Amino acid sequence: MWGIERDIQVPEQQRAPAQRTAADAVTVQEVIDRIISEHDAEGRPSPVLNHAAPRGPITVEYARILMRQHRPCNRDECPAKRCAFALLVDKGIMSPSPSAGQLEPGRVRAS
Repeated sequence: MWGIERDIQVPEQQRAPAQRTAADAVTVQEVIDRIISEHDAEGRPSPVLNHAAPRGPITVEYARILMRQHRPCNRDECPAKRCAFALLVDKGIMSPSPSAGQLEPGRVRAS
């Protein structure tokens, strides 16, 4: 503006971070997996998982995936885990634990 030119030195800590490239970018799935593993290590349900019951019939394979993903979840509080567990019990793949108050396959304890 005034015709004065100067070199301005910006300290290292104030410089903008280098631009990320596609080769070193972190994917959304990697972020989700990290959050899930951190919560799993602490024994807490993951905030990034959908805990709602699936919309419609599910396969045994998908029920097994849900059981793994929702391992730290309480079955009474997580509809996804409850649905997967019920299917696996009905198919005879899992059996309810008598200590959990479920003595008959597929029968859920009354609240």
